[in-house]
Amino acid sequence: MVKHKGLYKFYYFLLWVWFGIFYRIHTKGRENVTDGPCIICGNHTSMADPLMVAVKMKNKTGYHYTKFMAKAELGKVGILRKIAGHLIVFIQRGKSDIGAIKETIAHLKAGGNIIIFPEGRRVDAGEDSEAKTGVVMMALHSGAKLLPVYISEKRKPPVIFGRVDIVFGEPYSIERDRSIPTSEAYRLAVNDLMARIHALGEQVKK
Repeated sequence: MVKHKGLYKFYYFLLWVWFGIFYRIHTKGRENVTDGPCIICGNHTSMADPLMVAVKMKNKTGYHYTKFMAKAELGKVGILRKIAGHLIVFIQRGKSDIGAIKETIAHLKAGGNIIIFPEGRRVDAGEDSEAKTGVVMMALHSGAKLLPVYISEKRKPPVIFGRVDIVFGEPYSIERDRSIPTSEAYRLAVNDLMARIHALGEQVKK
């Protein structure tokens, strides 16, 4: 679970003020956000995405504390690691980072939430990108649900004062399809997850 929840609320307040002043964030499906174990999975266009999603996870039932998965390079930023390291799982991209994977699974088994972007990097609207299957593996090994979230993609700098739409889908559980090889089963599952994420974007147009 997330430690130092009082500090988390303080960070939440600062971000709530920042995004409230400089962004126009419209949210749908916030009632779908629940306590963990859950992996919140979204498309990734901007560096602000994880923070906006975390701020909008709070709903009528209260705070839904979450951790974040981020590239290991960010862990080299000393002030970030010092003030928010307890909220971040730093992972080495492009390789099997067993330590980060075990840390995430342990966090989920303890009932926590974590925000992960399956594509592993920022992806511009219309750009082809293959999602990584690690998120499926972690969900299966921890028993966590997957919660798809769509963040509007067509945003060009400057984003400040612009509109951002966030749509939370319904959390769901996955099961390992043992009739096919593991790699194929994982690929089908993550492709289905990304399809669910992008399908949520249809609600933005309504």
